[in-house]
Amino acid sequence: MASLSLKNINKIYDNKVQAVFDFNIDIKDGEFIVLVGPSGCGKSTTLRMIAGLEDITSGSLVIDGKDVTKKPPKDRDIAMVFQNYALYAHMTVYENMAFSLTLAHEDPNVIHEKVLAAAEILGLTDQLNKKPKQLSGGQRQRVAMGRAIVRKPKVFLFDEPLSNLDAKLRGATRREILLLHKRLGATMLYVTHDQTEALTLADRIVCMSMGYVQQIGTPLELYDTPANLFVASFIGLPPMNFFDCTVEKDVLVGNGFSVNLDEKDKALLKDYNGKKITLGVRPENIIKGNDVTLSVTGNENLGQTTLVHGTIGGHKATAKFREWSNYKPGDKVEVSFNRKHFFDKETTNAIR
Repeated sequence: MASLSLKNINKIYDNKVQAVFDFNIDIKDGEFIVLVGPSGCGKSTTLRMIAGLEDITSGSLVIDGKDVTKKPPKDRDIAMVFQNYALYAHMTVYENMAFSLTLAHEDPNVIHEKVLAAAEILGLTDQLNKKPKQLSGGQRQRVAMGRAIVRKPKVFLFDEPLSNLDAKLRGATRREILLLHKRLGATMLYVTHDQTEALTLADRIVCMSMGYVQQIGTPLELYDTPANLFVASFIGLPPMNFFDCTVEKDVLVGNGFSVNLDEKDKALLKDYNGKKITLGVRPENIIKGNDVTLSVTGNENLGQTTLVHGTIGGHKATAKFREWSNYKPGDKVEVSFNRKHFFDKETTNAIR
């Protein structure tokens, strides 16, 4: 497998539109990196630049210590799994998986051995003589992965590979990809707009917005200590609640509510006295208490938890209670915030 290094990568198209700005990351051998963000944020463009399908406008791409910035795709030893599978309809599963090796004039016995080994890993041994149209969406995606595995590339790239699958198949195939990574010990880069995939698959997540990297870190780091308002709002389901507040010594004053600050929070906000900030609270950090009032507008029972939607001081808010609840619109629930995040109003960066 391989390590990767992307240094000051920029992508500017001929029409002067810049899709990626100053992208930097060092990826360890065998690491699973997930690029996540909304549509148009530059994540797929970054992946295509790594694959050699898009030119790098400026910056450098190094794989295993070798600069491959200007090298064609075939010389990068990278395999890419696409969203639409890209299988040949007239070929069998076996022929699709063997195709790249056949093109490279590998020995037929070696090809046979590699295809069978990949088919066993992916549970496709019984499907080798079928055509793609005879397979389910999940099976087709596994064939696409098998085609990449037989090449034994240095790096695997996945571009939204599960977006064409239904929810149940997405979950099953996601687990298969995770097991595949553990089994192969491969270096993998995976693009998705689905934060669940990012949180469950990644060793580290690269969160992007509008062509810029917003934060790089472990799933827990992005969830627990988001770098800014964008990361805080994008990572987490349901998303974090936000409230406009003013710091008044020992108290945060919002629209129609106030919250006392503990000693740790007061120390954190000592330079913001009299200033406006944004308070962030995750739904699971709104608990039963006596600090503020949640005016209920809706109730969603999810089994062991309940999402209670409403307003706090005029701000929309969602609480996630670890119990089955049956609140009705108009009900009042006294709550407290047991974990708070603070963001600078001007920069939107987290106050640390």
